[in-house]
Amino acid sequence: MYKTDKNKTYKKVKIMEKEKVPTVFQKFTIFMERNNRAVEFISYGITGIGLLFALYKIRPFAKFKKPSDVPNHFLQSTELQGRVTHIDPSYGVLLLIDHKPLIPFPQLGREKYLPIKLAGINTTNHGISWLQTIIRGEKITFLPLTKKKDYLNCIVTFSGKDQKCINIAEELVKLGFGSLCTDQDYLLNNKSTLIYYKSLVKAEKFAQFKRNGYWHSIKKPTFLWKIKIFFSEKLKSLLPIFITKQLNI
Repeated sequence: MYKTDKNKTYKKVKIMEKEKVPTVFQKFTIFMERNNRAVEFISYGITGIGLLFALYKIRPFAKFKKPSDVPNHFLQSTELQGRVTHIDPSYGVLLLIDHKPLIPFPQLGREKYLPIKLAGINTTNHGISWLQTIIRGEKITFLPLTKKKDYLNCIVTFSGKDQKCINIAEELVKLGFGSLCTDQDYLLNNKSTLIYYKSLVKAEKFAQFKRNGYWHSIKKPTFLWKIKIFFSEKLKSLLPIFITKQLNI
């Protein structure tokens, strides 16, 4: 009887001791209450690290002057802006861009321009003249797709006089001032670039049918072609503009 009472008392003491031992959460709460200053420093540190990481990701002050300056995580994901300063006929025609960072910052030293190429196309001499006349000096938006040593392959757009967004490569191909090049593999690896590639194919078919630019000398007009063009023009004059654009007439 005495041993039983003694065991019960011992168990009660053990339970009371366990209840007195603080849990992990309680320990953390006590630490927070006693070390407010340290907790503030930790919070500020975490916030600072997060801010530095965000700045690294978006590079708001960075002015890109050569292909290697552009981070790999920007490829096929981040649109950039700038102004076309020169048209360089090397490497299948390059646009030399005065890149504008998200947050302008004073730049020291000699001005350098970022060379970019219209992705997926070769540009004719007439295309170079068109670029010199229409695009030079204009503000553009460009999406870098791949990096080469001397240039970036990009999807390039700009706003025309009617504020309509114009894809420069597609427009060149449609006018017959450009044609699809053989190096297309990098355009087929994701949905957005595949859509771009299909738009170029559609534009080239339109240029071939109309015998625009380059195709005028490659494909000689035939009697059947003249009949098709005649009915195409008649249909175009009868239909609303938005329908003819959808039908690519």
